[in-house]
Amino acid sequence: IIIRKLEELKLNILNNHDKDNTELLNILFDYRPPNYEKSKYKCRNLNKNQSIAVNKSLTTNMFHIIQGPPGTGKTHTIVEIINQLYKKDLRILITAHTHIALDNIIEKLDMIPQNNILRLGDELKISKNTKKYTINNHIQQDPEYIHIIKRKEKIRKLKEKSYENYSFNIEKSSDESIISKIFRKLLRLDDNISYTQHINTQEKEDIIYNLEEEIEKIREKIEYNIIKKIPIVASTVIASSNYLIHDINFDYVIMDESSQVPLYLALIALMKTKKFIIIGDNKQLQPIINNNASLILNKSIFNYLIEKYPEYSTFLNIQYRMNSEISAIASKLYYNNKLKTYTKIRNQKIALKNNRNFLLNESPITFIDTSNMEYTEDNISKGCCNKYEAKLVLKIVVSLINMNFDSDSIGVITPYRRHKNHIKRLLYKNNLNVETDTIYRFQGRQKDVIILCFCKSREGMLSKFQENFISNQNQLNVSITRSCKKLIIIGDISLLSQSKNIKNLINEISPLNTIFLSDCI
Repeated sequence: IIIRKLEELKLNILNNHDKDNTELLNILFDYRPPNYEKSKYKCRNLNKNQSIAVNKSLTTNMFHIIQGPPGTGKTHTIVEIINQLYKKDLRILITAHTHIALDNIIEKLDMIPQNNILRLGDELKISKNTKKYTINNHIQQDPEYIHIIKRKEKIRKLKEKSYENYSFNIEKSSDESIISKIFRKLLRLDDNISYTQHINTQEKEDIIYNLEEEIEKIREKIEYNIIKKIPIVASTVIASSNYLIHDINFDYVIMDESSQVPLYLALIALMKTKKFIIIGDNKQLQPIINNNASLILNKSIFNYLIEKYPEYSTFLNIQYRMNSEISAIASKLYYNNKLKTYTKIRNQKIALKNNRNFLLNESPITFIDTSNMEYTEDNISKGCCNKYEAKLVLKIVVSLINMNFDSDSIGVITPYRRHKNHIKRLLYKNNLNVETDTIYRFQGRQKDVIILCFCKSREGMLSKFQENFISNQNQLNVSITRSCKKLIIIGDISLLSQSKNIKNLINEISPLNTIFLSDCI
């Protein structure tokens, strides 16, 4: 589908049939900076840079870029942009790399009536709170749908009597002409019961087969008529190729998590609009490389554009998630000291009552150094698993739970899937339901307490591959910025310090906040 879409784009441009997409390619591969109209929008409940981002997004003639470091209110800003565009009666396509990020935006659009938002995608992957926006729910919410349900039940009973095990489904739309067509077909079948009782089985099956085909065509028209009337459509970037919106263009495309979307995928959504807003962070996770695409096409749409048009971006500079000691490290190492902390959460910390575990204290950051312990990982298969480190994680989690911490407020992050799976099994055996996952699965999430464990602990040198894998700056940034109040890092300093990036991180942690296990055992 992706290749076909890109081929369509190429052919349309070559044949001069697609002026808008020609302009898109000029933005990407030539140099076409946007212009901004004078803004009349007055911002409420936004900080200065969020307000600038909203105003630029509303007044651009082509595109705007919003960089949102962890906890800076990207979703809050996106929701405000959508609310203002909706007031202007504009059609909007909201996209994101993941279903989680997309649903997070939709759940906050409570100022917009439910029947004006459509959520596309596999319903098994859509959150419970946003299923009400799916196409099936839009159909079922129609006042006249009850009539179709009654008729459907009558036909079902008829089929059980006359057609044995054959079945089909009928849905309904607000389009009265289509409804009447369905009614006529149902009534025709209903009125001819006596006739169907006298024809042979093959003829009966042919009648139902033909009727089902017609009803399926009508259903497609029903869906299309619903979609034409809905101003806000939401889908993942890949799902924006859905046949339901194949021929529909939008006034705006808003793409969240665009730093994880490779250029070749982003084109699928961006082909549908003249104006687009991309939101992401070039200091967080990047796309997984596709070996069949070129280096440029594998680059994220966010990184590509912010490098090309840095002056046409807005940096959200105030974070509302982390204790200031945690955010200060991220700000210094990854954001040139531009990331500030909201005053009211600067000093938020965990409260430890009756603490008997020397590994825990109320300091926002603790590094537990295992270099003097024989905490070596196994060499059984690919990846990494460190059973000793996993037991240490278990002790910390048990202590937190015993001090009445909610299990939902604790998260465990590791770079390795084998290590993750072992820790999960160990916690499960001890009846502890604490979210444990790899770094890629934790982006966009937050917990009061994060335990980051590197797994690697062995005499010798880190290979170049191992160093690149565990010490990628973007991954480190995501790892440490998931925590709101307490960050606990477990690792072998002597080994990890071979990585420049991890060494820089360790150097930002005070020796007073470092626990050397050999000192205590």
